[in-house]
Amino acid sequence: MLTRAVPLLGLIFVVEVVGALNLEWPWWLNVLAALGGVAILVGGLAVGNRLRHRPALARPQRIGPPDLAVFVLVPPILPLVFGGQVRSAVLTAGFNIALVGGTYLVTSYGIVPMTRWGLGRSARQVGDLFNLLVRALPLLLLFVTFLFVNAEVWQVSASLTGPFFWVTVMLFVVIGVVFVVTRLPREIGDLATFESDDELRRLVAPTPASALTPRRPVTPAPSLSRKEWGNVGLVVLFSQGLQIAFVAVLIGAFFVAFGLITMRVPTIEAWTGGSAHVLADWRLWGQPVPLTEELLRVAGFLAAFSGLYFTVVALTDETYRREFYEDVVAEVHEVFAVRAVYLAAVLPPPDPT
Repeated sequence: MLTRAVPLLGLIFVVEVVGALNLEWPWWLNVLAALGGVAILVGGLAVGNRLRHRPALARPQRIGPPDLAVFVLVPPILPLVFGGQVRSAVLTAGFNIALVGGTYLVTSYGIVPMTRWGLGRSARQVGDLFNLLVRALPLLLLFVTFLFVNAEVWQVSASLTGPFFWVTVMLFVVIGVVFVVTRLPREIGDLATFESDDELRRLVAPTPASALTPRRPVTPAPSLSRKEWGNVGLVVLFSQGLQIAFVAVLIGAFFVAFGLITMRVPTIEAWTGGSAHVLADWRLWGQPVPLTEELLRVAGFLAAFSGLYFTVVALTDETYRREFYEDVVAEVHEVFAVRAVYLAAVLPPPDPT
């Protein structure tokens, strides 16, 4: 997985030569330090290659422990050698360790193609999603609008200053994610199960896997590893999350627009018990239209709450599941079918003993 990130890791490896520089030095000394840093980096790469029995300056064909050791440990040497910058060396080592871990997670779970797939699917479903909003939002807006014109909600939102507001918003997000995750095992288990080989052949017919000839019966399909389960779970969770986020953003935008028209500064101050913080002020038909920090707080709070509500509806309402959720999982079901046929074709049959 890390071998696929060699260009990125190599670029960062070269850029970290600036760790050899010291702003308190004259320019010519920094030039010498930079050259020395390049020499150390190249030397570290050469040592790593020789440990792998490769040419000294060859590009790594497969990232292994020696290459990772060179990437993590060699750049921190530069600030130590040039200026004794211990803190910079520690920060560089920590950054490299975190980068390696993050890069491994991103590549092994396919975060980039998953994001591209999810965004493309969401763009194709925008029209259908608006139809869903027309059906699902009237009751939600009726309930949440009642909260919007409630003084207690404004008082609570105004009291959530600093990180407390974001912690509260994230609490709604975490509860929604937990609700989705608790339903994933059953959903993925159903997707990875097939009734017969005929069903598998029907699912893989429009894919390149239709050309494979399995050496043995395909069903039951091989069980998923922990990483495979996590990858599929992320796909389902991410696709649902994009739709829910879209709905929450629309709810928040609605209440900002609604508040601009209906909420005046005296009313906001009476409900919050303090002075309103006006961010911008316009006039519409001769009336003031203030945009206040308090309005944005209430809109954000209600948008997060609406997102949690919509999460529950999205996974329990049969109309939504039939028109949107099942469309997503149908692709995942097809992927499981391709995987089962492929493994049956390339793996030897199990030993009957």
